[in-house]
Amino acid sequence: MADQLLYRPHNGWQDMAKPFIAAYKAGAKSVNNYIKSDRIVYWYRPTMKSASCDSTDNTMKPVNNPSENFFPGRPNGANSVSDAVFVVALLKQAGTVTVTSGGNTKSFNGQAGANVWAVNMGVGKQKFSLSRGGNTVLSGTSLRDVSANCICGIYNFNAYVGTLPPGQPDPLHQDGFGGFTSGLAPGICQPTPSLKMAAAAGATAAASTGAQDPAPEPTSGPDSTMASTITFISTSAQVPATQVPTTTPPPTAGTKMITALSQLSPANCMLAGQVWAGPAGSDPPAKCDSS
Repeated sequence: MADQLLYRPHNGWQDMAKPFIAAYKAGAKSVNNYIKSDRIVYWYRPTMKSASCDSTDNTMKPVNNPSENFFPGRPNGANSVSDAVFVVALLKQAGTVTVTSGGNTKSFNGQAGANVWAVNMGVGKQKFSLSRGGNTVLSGTSLRDVSANCICGIYNFNAYVGTLPPGQPDPLHQDGFGGFTSGLAPGICQPTPSLKMAAAAGATAAASTGAQDPAPEPTSGPDSTMASTITFISTSAQVPATQVPTTTPPPTAGTKMITALSQLSPANCMLAGQVWAGPAGSDPPAKCDSS
């Protein structure tokens, strides 16, 4: 749930896989003939490896854990991650791909087909572009900045995946924010959407801009600064935001609906007045008072 609140979509990896899947099904050894249009897919972890969340991440604190489904400490592999932005360019024709990560800028000569590179990650905005013959084909600034500090005070190495042209937004809907703060240290951030998902207005060789809501601002310590705009040049059509209806019935007076185990931290059991409304077929957590 934290990943969705902080908007870390993974749709771009699906887009990246499409020509490879098509080539595999056709028995082809190259994806070139299955790339239908120019596309840049990029991903990165939105915080630097050096960010320390020890004082604000509840996973660093001792808790009563009778169910033994909680493992304290930093995430596995925390010391082996790379501060890098990864880029895949699926190109119909050769072109120049330029990546700017904070203060680092690097250009690559991409060939027709699939190209992959990595750029040293820098704090600040993440920008990407494709040009041919001096003309800009695609250009955009990611919705997610890279921060030197902890976002919402937690260790979270999940990737933000973006594309050019931008894909369909995939935000968490409002009913999913309710229990977000129960697993956070008090005062870290508020359960409000971090980005305003504006539909991408398509136009040939015309720039479009989508804004975002203010980021969840911490009351002290961790930084949750996020990028404010996305600008691109493409021929993409307008993509409407989707609405996903909720199937969870509204709670009755005096009860609190629990939809995820993360809402039960640190007790990891159901308190009086809490009602399990998790995924269909899932077993409800144990009651804290089993007597």
